[in-house]
Amino acid sequence: MKKLIIAAAALIVSLSAYGQGQFVFNNRVPPDINAKFTLGTGGPGLSGTDYTVQILGGKAGTAPASLTPIATTDFRTGAAAGYVNPLTVTVPGVAGGQNADILLKIFQGVGTSGNAVSTFGPFTVAVTEAPATPNNLALGTTAFAVVVPEPATLALGALGLGALLMIRRRN
Repeated sequence: MKKLIIAAAALIVSLSAYGQGQFVFNNRVPPDINAKFTLGTGGPGLSGTDYTVQILGGKAGTAPASLTPIATTDFRTGAAAGYVNPLTVTVPGVAGGQNADILLKIFQGVGTSGNAVSTFGPFTVAVTEAPATPNNLALGTTAFAVVVPEPATLALGALGLGALLMIRRRN
C-alpha cells in the first residue's frame, strides 16, 4: 500500500512539472549579454533595492497586456550596479522546447505596487525543462535607459497645472 501511495505522489509531482519551462534572467553573461540598467542614457546603474524588476511571461504570441507576473528581483550594488541579481525563472504552461514571451517592468523601491517607471520587451526565449540547463534570456549588449522623472520636474508640472486652473477659474 505504501508503495502505491509513493508511486501516486511521484506521478502527481511529475505531472505538475510538465509544461514548466525555465530560463535564466541575468543581464550580464559576457560576451553575449551585457545589458546594464541605467538612470537615463549613460547615467549611473540602478542599485540594490532602490528599484525592482518584475518579470512577466506567457506563451509566445500572448499580448503584452495578458502576460502574467512570474518573478521579481532587485539589483546588485557597488561596481556591479545596473546588473540584476540573476535567477532561474519558471514560465507556467510553456513546455520545454517552446518559446515564451517575456516582459520586464521596472518599479521604484521594493515591490511592484504602483505604476512601472519603465517597461522593456517583449523578448522571446526558448525555455527548457529540468534537468536540462536553462537558456539565458538574450538581452544583447545595449544598456537599458530607465527614465525616471525628477521631483523638480514633477513640481514644475504641478505648478503649471495649478496656474492653468487658477486662470480658468477667474474666467
